[in-house]
Amino acid sequence: MSYIVAGRLDDLPSDIHHRLGIFRHKVFVQRLHWDIPGVCQDATSEWDEFDGGNTVHLVALSGADEVCGCARLMPTTGPYLLRNVFPELAGPGPLPSSPLIWEMSRFAGSGLPDCRTGSMSGMSLFPYAMALALSFGATRVIGVVSRSVARLYRRFGLELHDMDVNASATSGIVACSIDLAPPTFHKLKCDPLTLLEAITRFGALALPEIGEHSGRARWAVRRSL
Repeated sequence: MSYIVAGRLDDLPSDIHHRLGIFRHKVFVQRLHWDIPGVCQDATSEWDEFDGGNTVHLVALSGADEVCGCARLMPTTGPYLLRNVFPELAGPGPLPSSPLIWEMSRFAGSGLPDCRTGSMSGMSLFPYAMALALSFGATRVIGVVSRSVARLYRRFGLELHDMDVNASATSGIVACSIDLAPPTFHKLKCDPLTLLEAITRFGALALPEIGEHSGRARWAVRRSL
């Protein structure tokens, strides 16, 4: 049976930390051929400058303890990909900088049961990431994705908002946002409280609502919804 854990990188158990880096390298470097600064040619793990600090890592593990999915959540009050690497994708105006807005990146998944249908789906980890962000007080999640992934999100039932409505249609990537309002979870056919209770958390994580006592996390989600 698969299970899901979350925590800052230094708070995750060392074996999960190690396997997460290998999984990310296989997905983003070996399969997708991303050119990631700081990842040398003979590396077997993938990390970047955004993996420390208040960054929260969500990791799905199979019954055999193999990593089968991951996602990374960062508050926009500090450094994040859209601001520091792809600011041109956000269009005119100031970039988000609010405890209510979090960025998701490094999302990948396979071999995890879909909470809605019980079937295997590459998107099955997505609702857990949204519920976790909601428990941190987020009202919106932003991210930089390829246009093909944006289409996948929309097929999954999500309403994406392009952050630069004048962006060229020929661009391969786009910045978008998702509102963490009740209709989003209704479309996902998931209850955020149930999703949160399925996540094993390590360390204090980013905000006081997420600690050793999940009751405060549930209160934070109820307050948001």
